[in-house]
Amino acid sequence: MRSTGTAPTLPDGSKVIHIGMPKTGTTALQTALDAVREQIAEDGVRLIGKGRHEMKTALAAAGTLAPYYQDRREERWQELATNFRTSDSRVTIWSSEALSQALPERIPHIAEMLGPDVHVVITLRPLAPLLASQWQEVIRRRGLETLDEWLRRHFSWVSLDGEVHTTWTRVMPELHRFSLRRLVEQWGSVFGEDRLTFIVSDPRDRTTNQRAFEALLGLGPDTLTAEERANASLPIAEAELLRQFNIAFTERDGDHPTYMNTVSRSGKLAMRELTGLTGQPIQAPRWAAERCNDYTRTWIEAVEASDATVVGDLDHLLVDPADYPEDISPPDSISVTSAGLISELLFESGLHHVPESHSLPGLDRYPGGDLVRELARRARQRVGRRR
Repeated sequence: MRSTGTAPTLPDGSKVIHIGMPKTGTTALQTALDAVREQIAEDGVRLIGKGRHEMKTALAAAGTLAPYYQDRREERWQELATNFRTSDSRVTIWSSEALSQALPERIPHIAEMLGPDVHVVITLRPLAPLLASQWQEVIRRRGLETLDEWLRRHFSWVSLDGEVHTTWTRVMPELHRFSLRRLVEQWGSVFGEDRLTFIVSDPRDRTTNQRAFEALLGLGPDTLTAEERANASLPIAEAELLRQFNIAFTERDGDHPTYMNTVSRSGKLAMRELTGLTGQPIQAPRWAAERCNDYTRTWIEAVEASDATVVGDLDHLLVDPADYPEDISPPDSISVTSAGLISELLFESGLHHVPESHSLPGLDRYPGGDLVRELARRARQRVGRRR
């Protein structure tokens, strides 16, 4: 392992992919890069991708795009890879945390599509707060479990030595996805351990990522400005209210594609407005913080034994369990202000949703009075869609 306090500037002609981890300031970094896209292009840095983050394109690259997204993302992935591979800029960069969950057999495909000599950068954060943040992301995607239930399930799925005790196809178990050992083994074996760079966030400096990427890309100081609270987490009471909605939605036969195309898609930006509410933050329980440290120590050993570069102090990935509460029982009350905001958000997210059309059965199957009722039902549907 090569350790440094400041990220080394990459040589001219370098190509970089930033693969996460999720909830490590990736949204703030992507927003900062996109905001100065034209400015950094003048400095020879090409930011690949449209807008802040082409998440579904990255999921297609990773082989983990959900089947309910019926669009041509594989074709877009091919186009993006070509743009990256053929770029002749001083430095070319593509950022997506979705890449970190690439299927093992898909990583060589990504390497082949992007071309030779690609640098892989991974931003890091302590595991305990990372898992708490990830749980609320799951809640935003129709999650049903309490934080304690969710944590216990994920700790049971992956042992300290990295062995996975569950089957999965698209959604990687969290402790497997966040494993630095896995990253060294799977990404290092394909791209080369010497081309892996881990950036460890300094708990005293929220601009760690921005400063590190300025150095990597050869940009001037303060070129990248972090967006305040970009993609921050919900307070625990608001997250619990959303979880209770998810339970009710599921018990009433609500389907996952509809949820993802309404609450998780249409309501995503509005949901971020709720993160500014004051209230108790989501925290992992003390027992989980202790377990997170156990896993992190084994991961640190794997990185130290590798040929990767580490920017920052790996010990910053460990937490003091005394800072974490023993009891994280879900709250049983919420302010009427928050309840009203969330109710309006959920209503608005479904207001303009038009479900996929399904072929209707022929009217000849309906006898007598049933035919009249079916005609009336279809008429009401048509009127409703025109409003």
